[in-house]
Amino acid sequence: MPPSAPASRRVSPWRVLIVDDDAASRKTAAALLSPAGYEMLFASNGEEALAAVFEASPDLLLLDVMMPGLDGLEVCRRLRQPSREDYLPIILLTALDGRREVVLGLEAGADDFLTKPVHGAELRARVANLLKVRSYHQLLTTQRDSAQATVDELRQQILQADRLATLGTFAAGVSHELNNIAQVLRVAVSELPAWPAGVEPEDGADTRQMLSHATQHVTELARTILRMARPQEDATLQADLGRTLGEVRDMLRLTGRARHVRLSLELPETPCVIHASPVHAQQVFLNLLSNAADALSGTVRPEIQAGVRHAPGGRIEAWVQDNGPGMSEEVLARVFEPFFTTKPAGEGTGLGLPVVKQLVESWGGQLHLHSQPGQGTRAVVDIPAVPALATPSASVSRPTP
Repeated sequence: MPPSAPASRRVSPWRVLIVDDDAASRKTAAALLSPAGYEMLFASNGEEALAAVFEASPDLLLLDVMMPGLDGLEVCRRLRQPSREDYLPIILLTALDGRREVVLGLEAGADDFLTKPVHGAELRARVANLLKVRSYHQLLTTQRDSAQATVDELRQQILQADRLATLGTFAAGVSHELNNIAQVLRVAVSELPAWPAGVEPEDGADTRQMLSHATQHVTELARTILRMARPQEDATLQADLGRTLGEVRDMLRLTGRARHVRLSLELPETPCVIHASPVHAQQVFLNLLSNAADALSGTVRPEIQAGVRHAPGGRIEAWVQDNGPGMSEEVLARVFEPFFTTKPAGEGTGLGLPVVKQLVESWGGQLHLHSQPGQGTRAVVDIPAVPALATPSASVSRPTP
């Protein structure tokens, strides 16, 4: 009879390798096992048996003891080498009838021992029982591999948590230093002379005002840096994403970060307001635009298009798109992993996009990345708008030279 569960759930039949130097004995054994529906494999000597085990992967070995050359006992010993992980049941068959042969067979590693001539029902029962044992061995192996995979995953999570904990240790010191820098900037900006009345700056932006925005950004960033790994938004704070995108554009121009890129903005005519900290909103755009600018290094006619607009369903959509080299599927699948970066050593922390994703999701939104090699990258942020201001409105394109 065939073995019961879990072996009975097999789709393919069990494979039984019959090894005997006598062709008539091989046919007899196959005939006795045929009612069970096994797939039969055959070998006429020990060397063929070993080759068949490694090439055909049988589920059970029916092995004659007395064979010229490599006998059944030696085949059994070799298959029981510690290097072999898979459990292969072995039943030894012999024409000899004696306790010594049984002991030798069991010492060689056999699971069972039958004396010829073999009774068909007994042979089928012993084969079925050993196949059931093999089935449970396979189940345990699968569970062990699954447990090992879980352990490996947990080990990686622990390593990552340790790195984040190390990062948090430095966060307090970084926050303190940022506060000191912000204080110096605040004093320096307050002492800058104002533009004469009636005189407009050449680039259309007041340097003093931009520096003031940058100083405020550093100040607020210092206050929130300790919460970046797990951002928690204050529901009373609001940010106008159209205005925020314009401010970030001015910051990038002031620092020269995007000097080599043609940056075009599409800004709404009416406010696009969300529940979020303004400094966190700036952080999202700074990361997305900076990443896009970095990706365009070496690109002919580098260009970034970014914008904010009202979307159906009381949503706001913001996007940043570049015409850079794009990303492969393998890289795209890992960009939100903390510390993963494709930038050279010392030029990236691998925390920008993970933090952006956490911030956007803390606003009840989603961040989507679309990229293909040679076709650039488009980052889309979909966020619920403040209900009172979630009114669809036309948008206007404002290219920036």
